[in-house]
Amino acid sequence: MNERTSLFRRGSEKKRWIYILPVIVFIYVICYIDRTNISFALPHLKEDMHLSGAEQGLASGIFFWGYLLLQVPGGYMAERWSAKKWIAILLVLWSIAAMASGLTHTFGELVLARFLLGVAEGGVQPALMATIRSWFPFSERSRAYAIFKLYTPIAAIVAAPFSGIILTYADWRWMFVIQGGAPLIVGLAAWLAVVRDTPAKAGWLTAGERDYIERSRIEEGEPLKHRGTFKAAFTSRVVWQFALIYTLTQMGLLGLTLWLPSVLKKAFHTDMQVGLVAMLPQVAAGIAIIMVGRSADRRGGHVAHMSIVLGAGAVILAGASLISAEQKWLVLVAMILGTAASIAWYGPFWASVTKLTPVAAAGAGMGLINGVGNLGSFVGPYVGGWLTDLSGGGYALTQVFFGVVFAIAALLVLPLRKKLREAAKVAQAEKEAAAASEGLT
Repeated sequence: MNERTSLFRRGSEKKRWIYILPVIVFIYVICYIDRTNISFALPHLKEDMHLSGAEQGLASGIFFWGYLLLQVPGGYMAERWSAKKWIAILLVLWSIAAMASGLTHTFGELVLARFLLGVAEGGVQPALMATIRSWFPFSERSRAYAIFKLYTPIAAIVAAPFSGIILTYADWRWMFVIQGGAPLIVGLAAWLAVVRDTPAKAGWLTAGERDYIERSRIEEGEPLKHRGTFKAAFTSRVVWQFALIYTLTQMGLLGLTLWLPSVLKKAFHTDMQVGLVAMLPQVAAGIAIIMVGRSADRRGGHVAHMSIVLGAGAVILAGASLISAEQKWLVLVAMILGTAASIAWYGPFWASVTKLTPVAAAGAGMGLINGVGNLGSFVGPYVGGWLTDLSGGGYALTQVFFGVVFAIAALLVLPLRKKLREAAKVAQAEKEAAAASEGLT
């Protein structure tokens, strides 16, 4: 690599990391907060609207039924039309629906607002992920998707104090309005100012920098334009393989939410102690995500990184069934390691998705994987609850089950190694053919 190319590479990398990813992460942090803030409002909604337990559950869960509707169309629209325009429209709709939740007076109005919020937000993630693919070659995507996944620990750390401050000085209505208005006021302005559908349309990049980004993707055997179809996504075997793996990982993640937090509250008695130690797993998760994503890009071996992390998650989740609340430091260590392992595989997973998903299934395929995968979040609580009842209220059987789920996901990842190697060989052959063609001309 000559000095000029190296300079372009450093410049383009720096600007993409600083310009594109912070805006994307910010948008989805707010998205995640708007999705989960109803948990802080439920005690107040119960009193003001006289909601029963079943009604509280429906008000919380209806979001996810709406969320499924635009998963596949969301990725499709980002690829076939414009991710920038599509997300801008969804930001406005999502903000209106989120703020409308604070203006409701009946249970029916609340359910409708939360359902529409799910519909609007459902198309955002696949479109954001398609944007990342357009801006980052495969050799950098594990890190890029890992940084994107930081929205989970960031939102987990920020949501509670943010919501708590608003509820302290105002009420649940203002919480929905203020947090719902954030994407419209700040997110939309930042999105429109910074993000473009492709590097070629970004005025803040030099011509040489834009050329480097696009040339890198072409050399890796990836077309700059994806023209996917719904049919190609639904009929692709590898898309369904990724969807199954993602479903299992989302189910496994439920192992942490069903058992470890409950034991954490028993181990650390005061609210202050619980609040402080509960931040540590999220910090550890953020560090683990970046480290695994960076390692996968630098060393390769995306499958090895995924399988090791998922295997570690399986051991931790299953082994946590042997820990009692009296062993509070072991509980904390298990929660830290378990939380890190439960999401650190994210970067190499989605990088592999973009590499192996057929071009014709590109955008819609990402939406299908994410949408079907989130079914694990629906199924997991029911299975976990049934196993808890079966074991007389204990969590040991539940933890073992979710550990096994993670283990199965780790095994299903292994066949992807051969496919990634074949894709790398094809890309190398195309690169050599292109170089030979240029030599002849």
